[in-house]
Amino acid sequence: MARRTPAAAALAALALAAARAAAQDVADLPPSISDPPPTSAGIDVLQKRSYWARSAGARPFVSAVLELGVIYYRPTLAIGVGRPHWSWVGVEGYASVSPTGGAEYVGLRAALPGVELRAGARYAFSTSQYFLQPQTSYTRRDTELMLGPRSRYVAGEVELSGSTPLLGGSLFGVATGYVVLGAPRGFYLYEEALHAVMKPPFLYRARIGFLGEMDEYGELRLGAAAEVIGNPGRGSAIVRVGPVLAISLTHHLDALGTVMVVAATPDRLGLLGADLGQLGLRYRWATGDRWPEFP
Repeated sequence: MARRTPAAAALAALALAAARAAAQDVADLPPSISDPPPTSAGIDVLQKRSYWARSAGARPFVSAVLELGVIYYRPTLAIGVGRPHWSWVGVEGYASVSPTGGAEYVGLRAALPGVELRAGARYAFSTSQYFLQPQTSYTRRDTELMLGPRSRYVAGEVELSGSTPLLGGSLFGVATGYVVLGAPRGFYLYEEALHAVMKPPFLYRARIGFLGEMDEYGELRLGAAAEVIGNPGRGSAIVRVGPVLAISLTHHLDALGTVMVVAATPDRLGLLGADLGQLGLRYRWATGDRWPEFP
């Protein structure tokens, strides 16, 4: 029998988890799983390579992160001062597109090796989603009713993320606060990034997880995470759990995967309420890099 590498075993475990999540209701597979996931899964700080601390000194720079995922593409451009992708402060923006809509974001970011803080505004639009009539609970069919205006809104975001070494791996976390503007009075909405029905304007997400190092150099990490998404307007919270995979392929290229399935929710959205979208590649680039390579 062929021997499985750690990377192959990790990928197989992630695929199995996704298959089990889909088995909840295969016919309920929604097009929204192709929506871009939140910009931070909490493991982004862990994926920083010390290469970026050595490739050049602190300086003004332009950098980019090109993320290609499951039926979505999200390029991020930053202008800052410091060591790009390691320790810096500056302005960043991204645009993302998918078959069901897209988003544009601009904001400020301050980064240290183990912690990052960002704040900005995101404009989200959907080609298939409409604002929702208020209800106590929603099914997927309820979210597909075209009773309100087409979904378009602006979300102000503040996020803190970080990590710390623990027991042969790393503990990581991310906390994000949202204020949604532009929703018509008296309507709820399906928040595209978090895959949750909310009453505007406030929403929050808190995620915590652990990634164990599966090889000698920490280039392959496998673990799990849990998160709570709360909406004070509805007086409700959603709990999701699932496996997390991170692979450093080169100094510039990473592979990420998360499968967050619903463990508790006031709604019955099926896979529409899960986060199955973050499975893709990220390529990092910056001006002044002494040893640029592709990939």
